[in-house]
Amino acid sequence: MIRKFGRDRRGNYTLMTVITMVPLMGGVALSVDYSELLRQKHATLNALDAAGLATAQQVVSGATDDAARAYAKTFFESNLGPVDPANTSLTVTLPNSNAGGGTLKLCSALTYHPYFLPAAAMLLGGGTTSGATTFTDCSEIRLKNTLEVALVLDNPGSMNELGSGTGARRIDLLKTAAKQLVDTLALQAQQMKQVSKPVQFSLVPFAASVNVGPTHDQDSWMDQDGISPIQHEDFDWTKMTAANDPDRYAEKLNGVWYKRGTGWGDTEDQPLTRFSLYADITVESGREEVPNTKQYICDTYNKKGNCSSGPLDHPGIYLHHQPLCELAGLRGGEAAPV
Repeated sequence: MIRKFGRDRRGNYTLMTVITMVPLMGGVALSVDYSELLRQKHATLNALDAAGLATAQQVVSGATDDAARAYAKTFFESNLGPVDPANTSLTVTLPNSNAGGGTLKLCSALTYHPYFLPAAAMLLGGGTTSGATTFTDCSEIRLKNTLEVALVLDNPGSMNELGSGTGARRIDLLKTAAKQLVDTLALQAQQMKQVSKPVQFSLVPFAASVNVGPTHDQDSWMDQDGISPIQHEDFDWTKMTAANDPDRYAEKLNGVWYKRGTGWGDTEDQPLTRFSLYADITVESGREEVPNTKQYICDTYNKKGNCSSGPLDHPGIYLHHQPLCELAGLRGGEAAPV
């Protein structure tokens, strides 16, 4: 009988089910608590950011310190959503000056009480023997009437390729992520009815560089002196020596290359950069004018590559309708002064 009992396997399924239910139920409890914790953290962070933007406007408008702190607390607790305000705290650090240049700092603490086992809170991190878990985070707002967000988005040809493991093009993933960011910030901005234009956006697409438009080529914030090494890629100014051409050579002084010699026309002694080189090639804005001459704009070239027709235009400027690579070494007879 003892041997028969040892060989009997009936009831094993029930026994194994009872044994596995313990870790399974523990996993379910942990999943529920972890999901709820993330939900409350997300709601707290959103309320913190929104309160920071709204309070910054109050500070700029001249609110007293006590009024700004009370406003931040009320705004923060009003936007907590599923979070019980009793489980949160808010610390407001006001800037030294309301006139601008200071920073408003808001820090919040969220105490999460798990629904199930206190051990779940210990596994989530930061837990105590009571089962509660406390998380803190801060938000800093630079004093300004509005929050200005610049989206600098990469859009070269490689963005047409599929993203790793997604099955979607990189440019489509970028658009989705950018839209989510704008929607999130815009949603928070809608809560600030008393703030005029709380959030403003700008978009800057770029590949190898950013096209800021031809009207900004002389702006002071552009690299007019050619300090950036990008200005001198594919160009070797050391070859332009006075020994080779005393009327047109390059000289480096304090990290900046300058045009030297009388052959540069009215741009003599100006920095030698991509901007100035392009202006010289296209004879932009009257540069490189030759006194007592007139200009041909060549419209038609003959089989020999010479200019066969072109209307007469402004005196003193040479201009050619050709690619820049050809303009770098102009062929004889294309546009002769008369």
